[in-house]
Amino acid sequence: MFVKTYFPSSYVKYLFEVKGRIALDDFDEAQFKRLYSGYLGEKQFYERIKNCGGTKLWDLRLDYQGEVQYDFLIIQDGYLFHFDIKNFSGHYAFINNNFVSEQNYVIKDPISQFNGAHIKLKQFCMKHNLDYKILSYVVFINPDFVVTGFNGHSHILFHKDVDRIVNALVKPPNDADIRALTTLANFHKKDSKNERIIYYPFQDMKKGIKCPVCHEFIRKFQNQERRIICNCGRRITKQEAVHIAFDTIALLKNSHVKTSEIMEFTAIGKSTIKKVMRKNYASIGKTCGKAYISSQNTNFILKESSCEYTYKFVWMND
Repeated sequence: MFVKTYFPSSYVKYLFEVKGRIALDDFDEAQFKRLYSGYLGEKQFYERIKNCGGTKLWDLRLDYQGEVQYDFLIIQDGYLFHFDIKNFSGHYAFINNNFVSEQNYVIKDPISQFNGAHIKLKQFCMKHNLDYKILSYVVFINPDFVVTGFNGHSHILFHKDVDRIVNALVKPPNDADIRALTTLANFHKKDSKNERIIYYPFQDMKKGIKCPVCHEFIRKFQNQERRIICNCGRRITKQEAVHIAFDTIALLKNSHVKTSEIMEFTAIGKSTIKKVMRKNYASIGKTCGKAYISSQNTNFILKESSCEYTYKFVWMND
């Protein structure tokens, strides 16, 4: 079982949503490629182990003597396994403890990289009386990752080694292990202090919603359609599309959402949108100036007499 699974930080959520809507600057483009590749690698590992035994956690960020990130933690038989997933592809050579690609991209000494995280995890567990033997591994998950001149290391694993991990995870979770990983999960920092969102102009972005499964743009509703089907096979009803559009627009604008904006993103009729909005969201303003926010954001509104003053709204989806 998984005590916790992956949920993107505010920066990652925004970056993944804004991608394809507007040209990203060089920094955000590089970050997107790195983060998306990393997510795909972790998702692949998750799919392989999700139905196995053991007590599992996907994605932990601790603020402990500096910020440190853990991809997967798994407890079984008194061991706490830490797996750091890498999703590189192509041909690399092993040179001076580094993996160097044919294009001279360098993966710097992966053992030294995870040693720091390993030591901090041991110290953190000791501090919180979590008595486990801790073993850390780097997993190069991509089957197209090839290294020459590397004689192997007991804590560096490759795609072919994932089968051994899967076959070893056979024990059912127990209460003590669930409590231990829950303790760790309670210290998770959702957002990194090293990440900052620079908002792009909403009015210049490509409009439309993305499929919740494949994250590709899906076409807008036509005529009297009750649902649309993405190319990946995912069915989306009008009501769900309104919710997706609201979340998307609120995230991209970092502000409230208007009915006209949801219409522009989905081509769903105004009456249908208003019905969903009135039932599920809080409104601000009146008549033609009315907009909507998540009900949980109503504490951001200050009311004085009959006037309503709206300040900056921070989109939240916790």
